[in-house]
Amino acid sequence: MTTHTRLDTTPATHDWKDLAACQGQDTEMFFVDHPETQTRIQAVCRGCPVLVQCLGDILGYETSRDMRWGVVGGLTVAQRRALRCEALLGHEVNIRQARVLASPQWASVLAPMRQAELVPAEVVAGLRAHGVIASEATVRLAVWWTGGKGNVLPPRAVGDRRQLWERVRDEAQDVVGRLREQRVGNRDVAAYLQVGQDALERASTAWRRAAQTAEGVAA
Repeated sequence: MTTHTRLDTTPATHDWKDLAACQGQDTEMFFVDHPETQTRIQAVCRGCPVLVQCLGDILGYETSRDMRWGVVGGLTVAQRRALRCEALLGHEVNIRQARVLASPQWASVLAPMRQAELVPAEVVAGLRAHGVIASEATVRLAVWWTGGKGNVLPPRAVGDRRQLWERVRDEAQDVVGRLREQRVGNRDVAAYLQVGQDALERASTAWRRAAQTAEGVAA
């Protein structure tokens, strides 16, 4: 399975929704802002035969400014925001390949990342050992579809006493800067990092103060 990682943009057929697993379900539950409910709904999506078409469809017309609430395409609104950030960063996502990686066949390979023990780059390296070439963003999508987190920030090392905002400050300044250059808002940036906006704000304040100090020294 050495497929390339181009974003699949194959148009969905006009009747794919008739095959969706959510047919006959209480669709209002898909828009409940409660973690346990969203997890239950994502489990419904996980077994959906048209999951790829559903996600591709929502990505085709949903924008950051017009982001619909709820679970669509097996992803929460925060995960869809994060997926759009991946695209803005130039990280290509192969939706169909992610669907294959989210299947039981690859469960043991993705299991460490589901448990937040690995970041996508490490899983990508592990997949290469199986002859699979996949982008980090594709792997992250697959992990979301299997119920995992798909962290961007590396796991906390033993003895690391830093607070979350300090980890953002120390490890995410470059990627945050790249997203902000494209005028990505804090809500989307925080969703990409999978942190609260308060942690992002505190890290941003620290970066500003450091820059001001450097300017003062240079002067």
